[in-house]
Amino acid sequence: MASITVLAGDFLQGDGEYLDGVFTLRTSLHPWPGITLPLSSFKHLEVANEDSIKDVKDAIGFGVAGAMLLGPIGAIAGFMLAGKETEVTFLATLKDDRKLLAAVDGHTFEDIYRKMAS
Repeated sequence: MASITVLAGDFLQGDGEYLDGVFTLRTSLHPWPGITLPLSSFKHLEVANEDSIKDVKDAIGFGVAGAMLLGPIGAIAGFMLAGKETEVTFLATLKDDRKLLAAVDGHTFEDIYRKMAS
């Protein structure tokens, strides 16, 4: 199960999940169980933005460990060693012409794109 952040479009901002080809969007109007959108209801998918972001938990952990071992220079080195994660913002057009602008991690987007192409 992957986390989704709904940013804009014909759906209210909120959080959601992606699992096995189905989006579940939770908004203020539909908090539970949310709106379900299977990939079969999508017509078009395009990348709006792709960013590399630091994994904050790893950055803090490596920074603290580096600081304990080598002081301030170790903290900087530890932060630099932290893993990077790719966040993809995408625009999806559904078959009923509604639009969804959302952000997911890079691995989840690859899975979505692969399933849409097949």
